[in-house]
Amino acid sequence: MNSRIVVAALLAFTLVAPAQVVGKPKNPGQGHGNADTTDSVGEAVGGAVAAALFGASDRQLISNYFLRNSGYLDGLPPGIRKQLVTKGRLPPGIAKKALPPGLAGQLSPLPSGFDRMIIGPDVLLVEIATGIIVDIIRDVVR
Repeated sequence: MNSRIVVAALLAFTLVAPAQVVGKPKNPGQGHGNADTTDSVGEAVGGAVAAALFGASDRQLISNYFLRNSGYLDGLPPGIRKQLVTKGRLPPGIAKKALPPGLAGQLSPLPSGFDRMIIGPDVLLVEIATGIIVDIIRDVVR
């Protein structure tokens, strides 16, 4: 009887152990579905997004600009604003405004495929092809 238990345990171990070694991602995460399984292509795309994020100096320039200049705020319905947060992408047909030229010229250049825009009281950084919101500066537009 003990030999059956030992054989069953060994069999279970030999079936489970290879699956754990082969399918292990680079960074297994914390069990919340956030494991890092990127390859070199994913890392390159992630690098472009990281380069596009609002840096500290850009955040300061944008904040200071709208403190000195008002009249850019167009209200957004609460449902649309919530949708921006929950879905992380722009809904079709939403009214977008370009940054004022005086401000846009002072900011660091963006990688191709990204754009900064004003939507309601927020300044967004958006991937143009997908409409995915990459970064947000909230409640800065007046």
